[in-house]
Amino acid sequence: MKFFLDIAFGSNKINIEKKCKTILGNKITKTILENTGPKNLYVCNDKEDSLSLSVKAYNKLLKKNRNLKFNNLIYVTENNVRKYPGNSFLFASSCNLDEDINLIDVNSGCTGFVDALKIADKLDKNSLIVCSETYSKNIKNFERNISTLFSDAACVFLYDKKKFKILKSLNIYKKNTYQLLSTKSNKLEMDGRKIFNFVRTVVRPSLTNYLKNIKKPIKTIFLHQASKVVLKYFDSYYSSKYHLPKNIEKRGNSVSATIPELIYDNYKDFKNTVILCGFGVGLSLSIVTLKIKK
Repeated sequence: MKFFLDIAFGSNKINIEKKCKTILGNKITKTILENTGPKNLYVCNDKEDSLSLSVKAYNKLLKKNRNLKFNNLIYVTENNVRKYPGNSFLFASSCNLDEDINLIDVNSGCTGFVDALKIADKLDKNSLIVCSETYSKNIKNFERNISTLFSDAACVFLYDKKKFKILKSLNIYKKNTYQLLSTKSNKLEMDGRKIFNFVRTVVRPSLTNYLKNIKKPIKTIFLHQASKVVLKYFDSYYSSKYHLPKNIEKRGNSVSATIPELIYDNYKDFKNTVILCGFGVGLSLSIVTLKIKK
């Protein structure tokens, strides 16, 4: 089945292994790569931002498909170019979209793409989902736990009501955990150990229960590409029964853009009925069962 999806990345490519060895030495670098995963990261230059990346991705898609038709624009980012209005208004003007389009801004992190799918499924007619994140803008100095993990990227995905349908969904947030992955005074802060504990105590048990209640056999689960150690943890529970595509080493963690990137890199697995699972910022969890019509 043909579907419409494209991606764009920050133009600065960073060799994480080389940079870490220079700053931290060989031993620490080996540990970092075993836990985070990315061999290269992509970050914005001074002239790039969440808006420019998303416009770039949209123009790539438009070049391949001139007849894109959608009535709704759902723009997901935690890194708006302006405090207000949201990026959807800037994007609509930059891309010369019709003035009667329905504009929706979603401030959502790692669950953002899945959250947007839920919104799109309930709206009339087709929706263009845009996910664009530039975490590098909130990392001023090199920090071993975050500077080695996050890439800047944007994805555009057309939710065609004739091709997609959400069969089931779940969303959870954990009270008083928002500070574990957040920005304060434009500085990104992350407590990796406590976030992993959230994965262990909330995400994995919730996903397991969710899968138990799926009547139709599911082969593929598209997981948020949080880190290498997190994906290994999921493998230990699910790889014997499900296919879990990965691209953390190739792309890094691009927050709301990771799952559409994963679909882009593994489009042959995006068929029939699949599970999409986003988790992280909030701390939160969002899951959908998506039917892909032939």
